[in-house]
This record gives sequence, structure tokens and C-alpha cells, in this order.
Amino acid sequence: MEKKIQPDWFSLSLVQRVIDVLGPDNIRFVGGAVRDTLLGRAVEDIDAACRHHPATTTGLLKRAGVKVIPTGIDHGTVTAVLDGQTIEITTLRSDTETDGRHATVAFTDDWLEDAARRDFTFNALYLSSGGELYDPYGGVADLKAGRVRFIGDAEMRIKEDALRIMRFFRFHAWYGTGPLDDAGLAASKHQIALLGSLSAERVHAELLKMFSAPAPFLSIRSFAKIGGSEVLKLIAVNERQLEVYLSSEKEQGIAIDPLLRLACWVSLGSDKVNGFARRFRFSNKEKERLRAAAKGLEVACPEDEREMRKLYYELGPDAAQVSIMTQPEAVGQGCFDVLNAWQIPTFPVKGGDLIARGALAGPEISRKLEQLEALWIKSDFQLGKNDLLSRL
Repeated sequence: MEKKIQPDWFSLSLVQRVIDVLGPDNIRFVGGAVRDTLLGRAVEDIDAACRHHPATTTGLLKRAGVKVIPTGIDHGTVTAVLDGQTIEITTLRSDTETDGRHATVAFTDDWLEDAARRDFTFNALYLSSGGELYDPYGGVADLKAGRVRFIGDAEMRIKEDALRIMRFFRFHAWYGTGPLDDAGLAASKHQIALLGSLSAERVHAELLKMFSAPAPFLSIRSFAKIGGSEVLKLIAVNERQLEVYLSSEKEQGIAIDPLLRLACWVSLGSDKVNGFARRFRFSNKEKERLRAAAKGLEVACPEDEREMRKLYYELGPDAAQVSIMTQPEAVGQGCFDVLNAWQIPTFPVKGGDLIARGALAGPEISRKLEQLEALWIKSDFQLGKNDLLSRL
């Protein structure tokens, strides 16, 4: 037990209700909420560990007017919902059998036994309802040092769940400073083939979480270096392209976009986007954005603001962004100004305008609209409706 902490989120109505209903001695908060509180970061999700069996937890909460969702009931997890707030509550447990993807668990009332099955030292930090911090594996010291360290034997932790390889690199991207932990890196390299057993959905989620970190380059480069990209069949990764994109992002103050970062690293040709998106279960919206980014990497970089507006209009903001941010030395600040502030104008001519001037509905309308739109783009979007119609 280290010190007492009273985070702002302790005052949430659901937090107080859960503590009162389950009993202050039976519940401790754990994981990200505790970790981020210690770092002074915003807390988004609250997780708790509990001594009660899941059925008991559910019954107590329901009788107290709290909605309970059995989100992972086989592993002892329920989600409590009240006043628009949620807390994920998991019964203390130990892993009795693992196969690298799934675990068979046994419920326990031993806090240390529960801590021992977790992945990294700073993910085994527990905060009691009274504000006492429990740190059985030196997680606070690791957090302060920017060190992502497995609990116990790193290879054993990875064999229990192969996703921990990706989590190791992802957590370093978010919380690490300096080089990656030697033991974790060596274990990840030795067990890298286990990545092939992971589901596409889990890989998809971890990649985007890693690429969402403020400064992910070292983690991503290290992941590729030990063979992670090869096992995932991401053979054509372009580290230099990603590095330049990240540098432009920082210099220009561009908001982090994990999907565009990923597109620059994977460096897909537009003809390969469908296969990549299908393999890793990207949504249709994500797929279209990946396709736009791929096109942006294929087209010639705009030389001035006029060309930048044309590219932005024809291929969209994602294509324009990756195009100039991966080739910043080829463009002036004006192109970045367009990216940051330009609003795509609306083409001023409609089909009805042409019909009113005697054009026949059908293919002729489409052909003339295309011609006029090309003139409008060539004018740098300056020609108005009357100017364009006078060109017919």
C-alpha cells in the first residue's frame, strides 16, 4: 500500500453506488483508470475488480436500481450502467488453462492471484474505495520510468495470450519513454509466430490503437523489426514514409488520424485496398478512406495551392492530406493552409439549369455537366453559374 488518492471520478454517481452496493472491502478499481489518474491524464473508461461472484454482483446491483449487462459473463465480467455512466466489473480470477487466444478462468477472492494473471506491472495497480493504492509488482515505478514490463516471465505471459505481443508495443507507444524493455522485446521476438493465431478483429483493433498514440514510431518500427509485419503479411511496410508523415503532422499541428498513419505505413496500392480491408475486417467507411489515402500516395504531389485545391476537390481530404504530408519538401505552406482551412465549394450548375436551356434529359445532361465542371475546376473554382452556362 503506497498512498491515498482521491480522483475526480470517485464523485461519479455510479462509482459511489457501486461502492455502496458491493461493499468497500469487496471492490477495487484497476487498470487504465488508475494508471491514467497517476499520470494526470483524462480517464475515459473505469474498470473494477470485485470479490463477489458475477451472479452475486449482478443481483446486488439490479436490486439497487443499476442496469447490468453481462458483457463477458463467462469470464466474470458485467457492465454496470447508471445515469449514462458505465463501469466494467470483473470478479477476481485466475487463469487455469490458456491456449494463446482464450483462457479458462476460476473465480477467486485473492487480490494477488488476480494481479498475477495480468499482463503489465502498471496494469496491476489497484485503487480501493478509500483511495489506497496497491502495487504488488512495482507498476508505479515502471509508469514513472516509462517502462512497459511484463509481470513475471514475459514469454509465459505471451503464450497465455498472443495479443500481448501487440499490446506490448501499443502500450509502449502510449506510455513508454526511451527503448523498449529488453525482456519484453526478446520474448515478443521469440514468440512472434503466435501472431498468426490472432483473429482479424483483434489485430485490426490493436493496430488502430497503436497508431492512435501521440508518438508511435519507435514501437511500430520495433514491431516490424522483430517480424511482426511479416507474420501479419504486411510485407511492404514503408517506415520512411510513415516517419515523414508523422514529422509533418507534428510540424503542422495536424490532428492524429490513426487510419491515415496506418495507410502511410502499409503503403498499399489502390488495387490492394479491398483485399487488405477484407482480411483485417475494416468497415466499408474505413475501406473507402484507405482507398482515398492510397490514391493520394499514387498521384503527383501538388506544386501550389491551385493544384492542391484541385486534388482536394477531386480525391477528397484524405488523399490530399497524405499526398502533401509524405512529401512536405515538395510543397509550400500554402498547400498546408488549403488542407487546414479550405472549404470544398459546391458546383453551381444543376441538371435543371441545362434542361431550362433546352438540353435533353439523359446522357447529354451528364456529358455537359462533366464539361462544365472541368471548366469550373480549371478556373480554380472561380466561375459562377452564369459564366459557366454562357460557355455552352
